[in-house]
This record gives sequence, structure tokens and C-alpha cells, in this order.
Amino acid sequence: MDGTPNQTSSATATPATTALPAPAMLHVAGVLAVRPLLILVLGVGLLAANLTLMYANALIIIIDVIALGVVALALRAEGRRLRDLFGPWRWMDLAWGALFLLILTVGFFGSNFVANLIVHGGAPPAGTGALPQFPLWAGLLAVLIAPLSIALAEEAVYRGYAQPRLERQLGRIGALVLVAVVFGLQHAGFALTSAPDVAARVLTTLLAGLILGGLWLWLRRLMPLVLAHWGLDLLFLGLPTLMLALA
Repeated sequence: MDGTPNQTSSATATPATTALPAPAMLHVAGVLAVRPLLILVLGVGLLAANLTLMYANALIIIIDVIALGVVALALRAEGRRLRDLFGPWRWMDLAWGALFLLILTVGFFGSNFVANLIVHGGAPPAGTGALPQFPLWAGLLAVLIAPLSIALAEEAVYRGYAQPRLERQLGRIGALVLVAVVFGLQHAGFALTSAPDVAARVLTTLLAGLILGGLWLWLRRLMPLVLAHWGLDLLFLGLPTLMLALA
């Protein structure tokens, strides 16, 4: 495979010896706060409108566009562009992406198992209600656009922008853990129906965030993570949402 693990790409490298100035840290905090807050507002809004939270699998596209815009503004303050985060395209990114997708799939199911074991003591309670009503347009958005927009936005926010900058303040492990915690907390807005659901979703995605952050540390290239993240969300978010809409 092209590229050597742990080789720092010029697109994502940041000096490790100089602490970030206060304004730059405010930019990092602002970028990290956008998705959790907007997703929470979306989840609360859907429940207030008596709509299933499954709509969030399509409406998340709006939040993704906003998040990418916020990252672009933060990068502009550094004299950089959004595309700089993703680095030049390499065909070997496809091979790395396939490998990372395999690792993420195994890691996600493992994270889900551990989270449910901690929260529920085993498998989560089976639902007893009817399937939620979900329109076809939302199912199509969830499978055709949302997996890509989620992958681009989340990897740009968390691994592309925040994690390398926080390394300068907290070190590799501190940045990895903090970003994973925020990544997990953002998913609370997708599971507001009960406290155990929130806890299980946050813990699952926190553990998955540690895996994603670890993969970024391994290769320090964002595009393979985007490809793997897209594949994971297509298989386990987009396609199930479309099947529910068709049902």
C-alpha cells in the first residue's frame, strides 16, 4: 500500500512543539460544538413535532453542510482551504479505505456489544411498537447523499481539523480521547427516546470514535477514513433507512 503508517501528511500535519494561541483554541472549540448542538436541536425538534427520529438520517445533510462551512471558515483564518484537509488523491486510498472499513465494521459491532452490555446488561430490549412511518424521499436522501455528507463532515470536523490541533495542547492520547468523547456526545440527539438509549448510543459511538481517531493516527491521511466512514454509514444507516421507507 502507498504511504507508510505514522507518516505525517503535509495536509494534516501540525507542529507539535508550539501551543495554540487562545483565538485558535476558540476556533477549535467552536468547530467541535457545532455538530453536537445542531443534532440535539434536530432531535428535540423532531420529537416536538411528533416525528420519528429516523428523519434525522436524512435531515443530517443540512447539518453536515453547515459543519463543513464552519470548518472552512476556521481554516480560512489559518490561510488554508477545506480541501487541504483531505490531501491529494491517491489511488491507494481505495485500498486503505477498504481495510479501514473492515476494521471499522468489526470495531463498531464490538463497540455496540460492549455498550449494550454495560447499559442493558446484554442485548437491548426489543421494540414492541409498529414500524415508524417514513417517506420515500427521506429514505432516498439517507442512502444516496447522507452517508457521504456525514463521512465528509465528521472526518473534517473531528479527525481532520480538531484532533491534530488538540494534539498540540493535550498530546496524542488526550486529543484522541477528547475528540472521541465529543464525537460520542453528538450522537445523543439521535436517541432521545429514553435515557438508556442515549447512554448506549453515546458509548457505542465514543468507542467507535476511539477507533477512528486511532486509524487517523496510524496513517494520518483523511481520505481513507472518509471512504471507510462512507461505506459504514451506507451499509448500516443508509440502506436500513431506505428499507424502512420502502416498508
